[in-house]
Amino acid sequence: MPRTRADKDYYLILGVDARAPEEEIRHAYRRLALQWHPDRNPDRPQAAERFKEISEAYAVLIDPGKRSQYDRLRQAGAPGGFRPRREDLFRDLFADPRASAIFEELAREFERLGLRVDRQTFRSTLFGGRTVIAGGVVVISPLTLAHALGRLVRGLRPHARPSPSRSLGVLARVVRIGRSLLGLPAPQAGADVTYPLRLSRAEAAQGGAKRLTLSREPRADEVLVKIPPGVKSGTKLRLRGKGRPAADGRSGDAFLVIEVTD
Repeated sequence: MPRTRADKDYYLILGVDARAPEEEIRHAYRRLALQWHPDRNPDRPQAAERFKEISEAYAVLIDPGKRSQYDRLRQAGAPGGFRPRREDLFRDLFADPRASAIFEELAREFERLGLRVDRQTFRSTLFGGRTVIAGGVVVISPLTLAHALGRLVRGLRPHARPSPSRSLGVLARVVRIGRSLLGLPAPQAGADVTYPLRLSRAEAAQGGAKRLTLSREPRADEVLVKIPPGVKSGTKLRLRGKGRPAADGRSGDAFLVIEVTD
């Protein structure tokens, strides 16, 4: 019988003792992540879920506050009372530089194994390519779509080994097609950028202020966006001066494209 969320033992999942220090937890996760990452297990459909499971355990046990809360419930015989959303755990994991530094370590290990895996790959794997939205915070990378479509291209052409310049050309064309399919406008010739913004039906109906974090090189900006009540999917919100810096030092605009979800 598959283990339900209430039955999960995060220590058992990582194979460590309940008194394990932080470094042992890191070591256990590093070993299991190398073993179960989907890119290393293309013929094992269960690998993706197993990778998410061990990443969930790591996200809880590497965070002192979450681990303390989980331990109290576990010791009381009620670990099922610890029920954060998996996406919230992953969001907090990526937002914590101390905890998420392990993804750079893993990327180097994968590179030694001949696999091109970077931090964005881990984000895409754990979130299924979706924009990270939780608790009123949005962390968006303009490369999310490009990376996901790049993996699609590799999957469709498993035996092709195009030159780097040809690969970039193919990827650029696929990204343009993907943006069109998603209803996103093409990037402007200047420094404007476009991000998707997913809202629940309740958020869209109620509207109000929403604090967002826009990830744009070389920094991340926090902005407060006013969502009009009754906003519909496809609506574009303009954030003046929040695009990429142009050659003359001025910044373009950022456009948020609303997507209302169930």
